[in-house]
Amino acid sequence: MNTSTAPPTKTVRPEKVFSTERLQLAIYLHDSQRLPFHGCEATETGKLRFVFHDPATEGSQAELDYDRGAEVAASDLFASQKYLRRAMSRVNENRRIEQQYVPKQAV
Repeated sequence: MNTSTAPPTKTVRPEKVFSTERLQLAIYLHDSQRLPFHGCEATETGKLRFVFHDPATEGSQAELDYDRGAEVAASDLFASQKYLRRAMSRVNENRRIEQQYVPKQAV
């Protein structure tokens, strides 16, 4: 019987990405479909970052448009918010589980 376990898989990140820690901007980008959502990840500081596939490097312009007051439909906005909050919850849950299994250093 083989009891070995496969190493945990990591999501492959696209080569060109745009990322932000701003939830509202991420909701706008997801809702407007300007950039395909790639995933959510934890940063070294403990915050969450939203990663979007950005092959044409349009992320900075999309952020500027958002800051200038770009509009999207409210009903779609709330659907995107719900979707991204679920992605955030998965990352936080995975981080909590990983922290449980990290061996504590001897004092």
